[in-house]
Parts: sequence; C-alpha cells; structure tokens
Amino acid sequence: MRFLHTSLKPASPMPRRFSRFTVMAAFATTVASAFAADWKLTKANNEDLPGQNVTVTQGGKVVARFIYGSGQKMPYLAIYDDQGRLLTNSGLDKAGKTVGIEPHHRGIFIGWQQVKSDLGQTSLWGLGGEKSGKGKAGAPAEMAVAELEQLTTTKDSATIVARIEWRDGSAPSGKNLLLTEKRTLTISRPAPGVAAQVDATFKLTPARDLSLGGNVQHAGIHMRVSHEVVAHADETSYLWSPENAPTAGKGYSKTKVNNTGSVVGQDLQWGEFLFPLNGRWFSAVQMNAPKNPVEEFSTREYGRFGFFFNRDLKKGAPLELNYRFLVQNAEVPAQTPKRSAPQQAKVRAEADAAYAKFLREVK
Repeated sequence: MRFLHTSLKPASPMPRRFSRFTVMAAFATTVASAFAADWKLTKANNEDLPGQNVTVTQGGKVVARFIYGSGQKMPYLAIYDDQGRLLTNSGLDKAGKTVGIEPHHRGIFIGWQQVKSDLGQTSLWGLGGEKSGKGKAGAPAEMAVAELEQLTTTKDSATIVARIEWRDGSAPSGKNLLLTEKRTLTISRPAPGVAAQVDATFKLTPARDLSLGGNVQHAGIHMRVSHEVVAHADETSYLWSPENAPTAGKGYSKTKVNNTGSVVGQDLQWGEFLFPLNGRWFSAVQMNAPKNPVEEFSTREYGRFGFFFNRDLKKGAPLELNYRFLVQNAEVPAQTPKRSAPQQAKVRAEADAAYAKFLREVK
C-alpha cells in the first residue's frame, strides 16, 4: 500500500505542546484512514475483454474484478496489485481471442474436466481455451451467471454473491442443468502490502446425481497468475503445509522448466506460490478449510495452482467448500531467484499464523 506524502511546511513554528509523539500519532491516524478507505462495487461491461464485470475498488483503486457474461464461458475473479495492475491471467483479448498458454486458467476459478451424469461425460475445465470450450474428455458445456444475488460493502470489505449454473452442452436447453453453484467472494485488504484477501465459498447443489472427476492438473479450485510469469517460470517456487507432505512426481509442464507436479495428502492446509511480476515479487497463498475434501495440491511453475479432489454427489445434496486466498507483496529472495533457508522459515511461520487466523474466522 502506497501513501501520499507532502512536503508542505507549517506557516509558523510548531507549538511545543505538539510533541513528536503527537505528530506520530496524527500521522498514524492519517495512514489508518487512508488504508480503511471506502469499498465500492460497480457493474459494467468489460473494456478489454468480452462480457461484463463487477469491479471492486477501495479508495478509488481497483482491487478485484468478477468477470462473467457473454463471451466468458467460466466466471472468475481477477486480482490487482496496490498500483492497480493486473496480477492474474485473463486468457482473452478484447476480440475474444485466446492469449498465452493454457488460456482457460483465469484468476480464481473452479472446474472439473470429467463431470459424469445421466447426460454423459462433460468437461467443465477447459472452457474458453484452445478447444473452444470442448475439453478432451467430453461434450461442450458452460458455467453461466444466472443472477448476482448480493453486492454489498462494509468499511472493511466487499462481498459478491453469484448464482451460477453449470450446464452440459449436449442436452436440450432446459434439460441440461448439472448443478447450481452459489459463489460467495469477500474481498478485503486487512494489512498494508496485501493486494487482496479473498474468502471464497462455493456451494454446489446438484440437479441430478453426478460425479466430479478428473486429475490433479485438470480439476478443483485454482488460481492462475498473469501469463507474463511464464517467461520467468525458472524463478518461481512453492511452499506447502504440512512441510513433510509427499510429492507425486513431476507431471506435465509446457514450459519444461521446473516441471512441477503435486503435493499429496488429506490434511493439506495451505500452498504458497512465489513469483516475480512487473519488477516486484509477490506471494499467493491458498488456504484449505479442514472440512473440505482434498487429495492433492496442484502446482505449475508458470503460476497455476490449487486444491484437487474427486467426489460423487447426490441430487439436491449440497457440497460447500471454503478457501482463503492471500495475495501480497513478497520480500526479494536472498538467493535470487530462490529464497534462503531463513527466508523460507520466516515465510512458513507467517503462513502458519495466517492459516491459524483463517481457521478462527472460517464458517
């Protein structure tokens, strides 16, 4: 968070009764007021992408955008830094043409490559990507925002609640609903240096018996940072908790740099991604609520990561998932591009503390 400093001098000497402690207190109050500036939500058409958005601002600066609507087959949340620059991947240009590798990975998003039901097998992962919404595993489909149920702000945050319908593309209209999702996104900046804290709840209510399936690199709840990070993939790194959780091979990587795979465990707590962008370093942490099903934490060196699981769902029986994403400025790695051991220990302790706070606050 940057604050405006002035060099204006007082018209007359400061009275002695105004001690340096008084001045420091006044400055702290000014900083606190700036940091707690008003939050606002604004609906508009996208200027540089197809579709619409709900823009989240604090003190007039963009913090996040919920992207949806025509030309967007999968709604997602875009995150911005404290200078208003985009930190996450958009995947499309203004004309709707895909941009960069894996363009269907956009911001904070959810999806499964293999959704099986009486309608067959449908892909709800590669939507809007190279396959024009038709994944390798099944029929074309879409996730469409049916209604923005709630747009509210407080002095500390902004909340977006959207009702989203997951539909199979091969069945007749009106008979192709797979499930209804209620997505709740609460965006805040609880401390200086935080680009965004996002508390994300996904309540999935099946319209028919179905299974959510796929594999660790093509299913779950994920985040994808800017496609510009691909050029710096050899500078990125991951940490996770528990620290001793096993990894599952190297997996597939388009850039062939770190060729990362996944972290395995049913007690995974958080995963952290360190990346450079626009001449700065950032940390993105995804925290997993204990009640969430989880099998693996997916990693890609170019900046797509998230928690994965398979699940069978019964018609009308909802599954609710809770996560917290914390995106903030990071210290420059002491052994650039990698952190030193003391830095890693410090970051791990801070992430553990942030996770403990999340556990106290999660529903």
